[in-house]
Amino acid sequence: EVLSFVKGGLHDLSISRTSFSWGVPVPGDEGKHVMYVWVDALTNYISALGYPNNENEDNANGGSNYEKFWPAAIHVVGKDILRFHAVYWPAMLMA
Repeated sequence: EVLSFVKGGLHDLSISRTSFSWGVPVPGDEGKHVMYVWVDALTNYISALGYPNNENEDNANGGSNYEKFWPAAIHVVGKDILRFHAVYWPAMLMA
């Protein structure tokens, strides 16, 4: 599925929508556009580890939680969200 999708050509992806109301409001456009919650999730993963305020953090195993756990050594993916995790997410991380 992923290889077929990529071979079909990659195009820009809008991360905001007006077709639903759940999501993160776009600053300056509240009430009209919302961002997909999965875009915000990427930031949540590293901020849960203390990033970016972890310069002096030290845990029992040495170093910060961010240094210890990121990047993740394992990536668990449900088949219904494969495209996001195999195409969109890596592209956003490299951007």
